[in-house]
Amino acid sequence: MRKKKIFIGSSSEELDLANAAKAILEFEKEFEVTVWNEQMWDRAVFKLNNNYLNDLIRATLQFDFGILIGTKDDKVEVRGEEYLQPRDNILFELGLFIGRLGLNNCAFLIDQDIKVLSDIKGVSLARFERGEMDTFTSAINQVKSLFKSQMDAGINFFPSSTLAAVYYENFVKPTCLHIIQNNGIQNDEVKFEDCNIKIIIPERLTSDVNSQFQTLKKKFQTKKLTFEYMGRPRHIDVEVLVKDGKLFVIDFPTVLSGINYAISNLLPHDFNAMSEDYDAILNREFERFVYTLNKLALRDGYNDLINVINEKSIK
Repeated sequence: MRKKKIFIGSSSEELDLANAAKAILEFEKEFEVTVWNEQMWDRAVFKLNNNYLNDLIRATLQFDFGILIGTKDDKVEVRGEEYLQPRDNILFELGLFIGRLGLNNCAFLIDQDIKVLSDIKGVSLARFERGEMDTFTSAINQVKSLFKSQMDAGINFFPSSTLAAVYYENFVKPTCLHIIQNNGIQNDEVKFEDCNIKIIIPERLTSDVNSQFQTLKKKFQTKKLTFEYMGRPRHIDVEVLVKDGKLFVIDFPTVLSGINYAISNLLPHDFNAMSEDYDAILNREFERFVYTLNKLALRDGYNDLINVINEKSIK
């Protein structure tokens, strides 16, 4: 299982808190945490010779969760009264991450004495007292619990969940219905009651997904079969093979090409370079695609009829 990635942002003065938060979050090895100032090239959010804002926007696409630490860094005057508040860049980054990842996937770790702006009162706040490490640890554990409860959330700027739903409604569900309503699948003169839909997920995507899946299909000796869909003038074409008296419907969801289009538009540099960031995002979106498929199948009671496997498990 891929570790979920957390970004931690803070002011320069509060890097000790950011690193302490990282140590707590990584202790149980469920998350991979990156603090904003890390310099290792493969982990660094802000890279040499890159535009700061572009790097920040890319970070909102790379990470699953965001934590921004707010401390009493700046003094502001509101309606004649002076207050202490976090740096403007921290508030900006908080808004950027919320806009990309959603409220439930972001947290504002905030000093107890800070006045909360009315615009951010709907954000998940975890309060702590500066200098009281027990309160800081407690606040981080609250955030950890929040993020663990969101581990399977699949809504973001990439279309993996939507693609899975479309693929399910237009292919998986009709095929399952055909199997159930006909008590199996007719193949030539033989009716196979024991059937299973095997969906193959590739290790990575090429620029030509159709050709990629045609190459994958050569690993199977399949036969094309067509059946009507619920009596309408529409047919479903499937590839089947028979093994040990069982019929398998083999399918390669070419709809996954939509993920490549999204990455190429949102992160053109990483897409062209096939970078580690591209691979990390692709693996995350594959997970969300598979998760959505399995949830939809479970909802409709078809989970025993489908089996989603990775290409590398094919022998």
